[in-house]
Amino acid sequence: MAWEGKDISLDHALGGGAPYLLILEGPQLAEIDAALRYFQSLAQPMEILNPSTFPLPGLWSILRSVSDNLHSDYGFTLIRGAPVERYTREENMIIHVGISSHIGAMRGRQDHQFKGQPADVMLAHITDMRRPSGEQNYALAAYTDSEVVFHTDVGDIVSLFMLSEPANGGESLLASGWTVYNALAETRPDLVRVLAEDWPIPSAQEPGLIKHRPLLFYQPARGSTPERIILQFSRRSFSGFGAHSRLNRLSPIQMEALDALHLLAEKSHVAMELKKGDMQFINNLSMVHARNSYVDGPDSRRHLLRLWHRDPQNAWATPEPLRNRADRIYADKFRRGPQTFFVDPIPRPVGKV
Repeated sequence: MAWEGKDISLDHALGGGAPYLLILEGPQLAEIDAALRYFQSLAQPMEILNPSTFPLPGLWSILRSVSDNLHSDYGFTLIRGAPVERYTREENMIIHVGISSHIGAMRGRQDHQFKGQPADVMLAHITDMRRPSGEQNYALAAYTDSEVVFHTDVGDIVSLFMLSEPANGGESLLASGWTVYNALAETRPDLVRVLAEDWPIPSAQEPGLIKHRPLLFYQPARGSTPERIILQFSRRSFSGFGAHSRLNRLSPIQMEALDALHLLAEKSHVAMELKKGDMQFINNLSMVHARNSYVDGPDSRRHLLRLWHRDPQNAWATPEPLRNRADRIYADKFRRGPQTFFVDPIPRPVGKV
């Protein structure tokens, strides 16, 4: 799962056959449309979307190979060609949830309430929430047009579905965790040790509470399972963002380690200019990702749908310090209410998952 961005081609003519690129064609698009119409005929909520209620018999094996690639090969896949302009926003949501259910059947909750009521919010709208009001008081950079530095999300798989593009900018940047680790181990093994030690991480659930865990996890090979490197961090969990910036609690060597992660990811990343109709799937345990700042136009607003997934058939073992967090988004014991998929953008508050 180690690769350099310079070796990745997203040109279909040059990268044809690459496991990280899937171009949807006529028969596949017709099958997706038929699956949408079948699900709509059931008159059921999106909570029941799964491979049975969104059947894709021709695409099924291809989408299962996408999961294989996410977990044991490149760690990312770009699916291109969904005709979002043909469908309503709700229909595009159904298509995203339906297709992704074949790749990662378990969906992760991204919030525990909706409009003040207990709920399992399963989908997030990633767009500049300050428009048109110009409101600046957002604690998450994802909900602005600002740069988002290299980090990881929560959960095993992150998928994004591009509904509309900005006027310019907003490229998605991906880097292999193995490549970053290998470079760090070769040049600064002392920083590898620092990353594998406990760090003071502000709790997302209880403001003011500091939890301690590593940012880097090593899993040795066992049987048919290869050795793995897992990175789980967000620089802004230490520094905050915008009006919610806070004093960081890190030592100089920890700051140096974070800087090294960013610089090595920047050096080895691949940049994706996501187009309308693109679906991007990444292994959130093996990859780090970032986003360039962007500018929306009067009629061109960057807007993506985001889901978190787990594929029970291919899922990696969760390191013990991450299990409670993983349970909070996947386990039934933390369920608060019905699965909710809101159609209009509402930012996910900090401290909910």
